[in-house]
Amino acid sequence: MKYDLFNSYIWKSKVKYNNKDNLIKTLSEDFYKNRNKFTPSWKCFVYSSFKDSEQNNIPEDLLKIIEQKISEYISNCPEELKIKGNLYLKNIWYNVYEKNYFQEVHEHGDSFISGCYYLKFNKNIHHQTTFYNPNYILDFDKLEGNSYFSFEPDCEEDDLIIFPSGLKHGTKGLKDTDSNELRITISFNIINPDILLDNEMQNKGVSYN
Repeated sequence: MKYDLFNSYIWKSKVKYNNKDNLIKTLSEDFYKNRNKFTPSWKCFVYSSFKDSEQNNIPEDLLKIIEQKISEYISNCPEELKIKGNLYLKNIWYNVYEKNYFQEVHEHGDSFISGCYYLKFNKNIHHQTTFYNPNYILDFDKLEGNSYFSFEPDCEEDDLIIFPSGLKHGTKGLKDTDSNELRITISFNIINPDILLDNEMQNKGVSYN
């Protein structure tokens, strides 16, 4: 007898953002001005706004689009994930990768679901996000290409994915090391305070119920 337990649900959708070029320009300029800034405690090389106290470079019109995509996710996800309670956008930030930059295998374990919007992404030059089997603690680099232990969604620029926050993932950044084309993504976390241990968020955020 075999049991298939706890399937991981990854949802993908296309984003149409009319001010995309302006935002790419803003984030690229921010990167080149402050490219030596790295995030303490992260075991990787990536330029990130994660620790910034304010995310002023992420415009309100894009936030509204992401909020709409989260609502679409809730409408389309399996019934088992439609848990009673409100969902709140906990935080949002952007990551910029150039050659030799990478994001280590990690998870967003203090949230319920997380997302990634591929603002500037060329799948012929940039690595996909790789997801890893959460049932194992292994050196996944030695199992590269084994579909039981890792999975890469076929994402393109303008795609947005939403996935379980506890699902391990990472990226190798640029696969064409001769390229100077930046890889820029916008990531976010969603919580449900009714089921997560995060009391400070009980009365904050945007409801999607």
